[in-house]
This record gives sequence, structure tokens and C-alpha cells, in this order.
Amino acid sequence: MLILSFGWWYLKLLDRVGHERLLFGHRGVPREAPENTIAGFRRALELGLDGVELDVCSCNSAELVIFHDEDVSRLTDGTGRVQELTFTELRRLDAGIKFGRQFQGERIPILDEVLELLGGKMLVNIELKTKSIRDDGLEGKVVALIQKMKLQSSIILSSFNPTSLRRVKRHDPSLVTALLFSDDQPIHLRQAWAARILTLEGIHPRFPLVTRKMVQKARSKKWFLGTWTVDSAAEAARLYDAGIDIIISNRPAQLREKLSRNREVQRF
Repeated sequence: MLILSFGWWYLKLLDRVGHERLLFGHRGVPREAPENTIAGFRRALELGLDGVELDVCSCNSAELVIFHDEDVSRLTDGTGRVQELTFTELRRLDAGIKFGRQFQGERIPILDEVLELLGGKMLVNIELKTKSIRDDGLEGKVVALIQKMKLQSSIILSSFNPTSLRRVKRHDPSLVTALLFSDDQPIHLRQAWAARILTLEGIHPRFPLVTRKMVQKARSKKWFLGTWTVDSAAEAARLYDAGIDIIISNRPAQLREKLSRNREVQRF
């Protein structure tokens, strides 16, 4: 049973949500509201999801902004790179108009605002958007905010960058971290010498990579498994059957409804 496999943080996680198979919204609920916005996170709360995944990065004036892309043009009415714009400049942009007129005026939020909304109400997977090998201060600021708000037991910090996760652990060894990967398994999972320099609680492979063998390996290391981005009920059923712990979806409400009709997926 999963409860016997993992540490104290997982006991708290299960106690918080009351079951083992978890369903998260990807950047909020991006089929129903603009991604990575307060509107999207409010919708996730309304749906009663187990959690959400979101992206955090630093802008030019050093605020922790919730945004996925390096450039703002896909999601807002502006142009430019997030790292080159101040928060004042980012805040002027409309992050909802491209999704639909009903979301006109939606703004790019900062992490403080999102955690004030979601903290204690659902689990939050914060993806750290940094490619830097050197410490640029992102992890320290994120960890300090989590500690200030006393949300350590309901946060997962994930990244494609293993050095970012190492920095998290230096700031607070108790925080839960998960390594993201989208192609082959990173060297930190394949080579014992590399694995020793990276302390993890979980891994987040892209869903086509998930196999029973991977699940068994994760269990042997006492890692949880989260996967992304799953929008097919058939695929979700396969993954839950294989033993996946967290599914991150663009369509969590529809996925949950379809899975609830499937008796094999008992959690729903």
C-alpha cells in the first residue's frame, strides 16, 4: 500500500485528500479558463480537484510570476520575454482576452496571490521554470514564501532542472521535490553515481514513458509518480492501473466524469 511506501509528507498528503489516486489540473483548468490565472485556479477549486500544477519564474524586477512561456505573446495582448519585463509591465497585459471576452482583464498573477487563494484548500505542484545551473535566487524566494505561509505539507516542487531541485533541498530538506522528464530517463535516474547527488521524493515523466517497470523502479526507491498531460480517459485508466499516483490533465472535469463510469478505477 502506498501509505507504507512513502514518508511523513505522503501521509499528510493522503490525509488531506482522503484517497490515493490523485487528479490535478494542468496550469489550472485550461480548457475552461486561461492557463495560470486566478480565474483558472478558482475554477479548479470549484471543481474540487485534488490539486493544480502551475509554473513560476522570475521577471526582470524579481517578482515570482505565474507564467509558462518565455515570451508573453501566445497568452497575452503583449510582446516580449518575461525575464526582460518588470512586474509592472507584465501586470498591464491582458492574460484573458485571447481565451475569450468573458475573461478580458485577467492579469498575470504572482505566487503570493495564488498560494493565498489555494493554500490549505488543495495540493499545489509548483514547476520551477529555470534553466540556470547557477543560483539565480528563484528557489530561495519560492521556499521562503512556502515557509512563511506554512504550506510545506501541501506543496510539490518540480523541475526539469536537477540543479534547481538540489537548491530547493539546500534551502529546506523537508520539501517534496519531483524531477520532470519528457524523453528518455535523465542520467540522475539511470546512473547510481548521479542519483546520489539528487534527493527526490518523486518523478514526473511524460505519460507515454510510463510503464509498469518504471512504476516498480519508483516503488523500490520510494518515489511517487506523477505524469502529464493526460486528457484521454482510456490512457488515464491505463496509468492508474499501472500504479501512477498523480495524473495532470488539461481536462480534469471531463476525465473524472468518464473515469467515474469505469468500475476498474475505484477511486472515482
